[in-house]
Amino acid sequence: MNKKNPIIAAAVIAVLAVVAVFYLQQTPVTDSYSIRIAANLPLSGPLATYGVAVREGATMAIEELASSSPTVKRMTVDWQDNAGEPKTAVSVFQKQLLSDPTIYVSGVKPQTMAVKDEISRIGIPHFVWIFDAKINQGTANNFRTWVSYKIEPPIYEAYARELGAKRIAIAYVRLPHTIEEFEEILIPAFEKEGLKLFVEPFDFGRKDFKDVATKLHAFNPDLFILNGFQSELVGLIRSLRPLGAIREGNTIATYDLLDAAKILGADEIEGIRIVAPIFETRPEQPRIAEWRERFKTRFGKQPLYTHAFAHDMISAIATAGDTASPPVTRKEWITALRAVDTLGVTGPIRFDADGDLLTPLEVGVYRNGQLEPNKSTSGE
Repeated sequence: MNKKNPIIAAAVIAVLAVVAVFYLQQTPVTDSYSIRIAANLPLSGPLATYGVAVREGATMAIEELASSSPTVKRMTVDWQDNAGEPKTAVSVFQKQLLSDPTIYVSGVKPQTMAVKDEISRIGIPHFVWIFDAKINQGTANNFRTWVSYKIEPPIYEAYARELGAKRIAIAYVRLPHTIEEFEEILIPAFEKEGLKLFVEPFDFGRKDFKDVATKLHAFNPDLFILNGFQSELVGLIRSLRPLGAIREGNTIATYDLLDAAKILGADEIEGIRIVAPIFETRPEQPRIAEWRERFKTRFGKQPLYTHAFAHDMISAIATAGDTASPPVTRKEWITALRAVDTLGVTGPIRFDADGDLLTPLEVGVYRNGQLEPNKSTSGE
């Protein structure tokens, strides 16, 4: 019998080890009293506008929902600054992982790209603040409550069709996510319709757009599609205007025109169309107007659309946490988030199969320095 004891003991230990591994896999990553959100964002540096807006919008949501949401009452957020540097984002992530976060938030590109694969491997629910069209495809844990280049191209296509455009000139900043949008999605769609295109990519950080504008104008297009960051759109528009190239209805730009319009004069943006969320085109809607006033009271400034989408991120998390029974494992969090169907500041909060927000966009137009819905495309 004594000889059998070591064998029996070893067998018991092996069984206990298997049970322990199974138990650890099923054990909640957070207890009933703590929901830890780890945020890895540019809070300083050239991309700080985005990170600060996410923090402010989310902070306001936490303050407003704390009295009504059990989930938010138990929520803490670790705000960390990656300063817009991918290496810093990796260091921040490694440190935050030690606290076993319930939900991860990262932005923007390429900081998210530096950590997203490892976050997916671990299986942490991950809210990405990035424009890339296909960033969430093939992932089980990614979510996005922001506009993106996945939902922008169909708006361009619809506007071009409505305009009856046959010749389209496109200028875009040459970066991986814009190459994806234009070369893989929009240009093939236009080519399939038999439209004639002139495409002029330009390098990020370009200052002088006179030669780009001259080339675009020489093509004699029915429609200009302009893409770039704030300063680049300012440069493009200020180079096209003196040529007489921009006419009523023949120019449409990406989301960043919302930022560029703060620099450009009312006469410079008059009649230019933009792809925009209804949070920007319809500020008079009661839900949006009331939230804008609350934000202005809280922070002493007008909100950006990113503020509103960050607020809706926290609303989505609160809804998932409050309606599940309860979502304590990572898989349960992911399942609960995918089932969210509520109303937020920016509109419905629902996710598609990839985890992308199904947010309403429309074509807006600038009139006397103010953005309003483009009547033809909005059905008015």
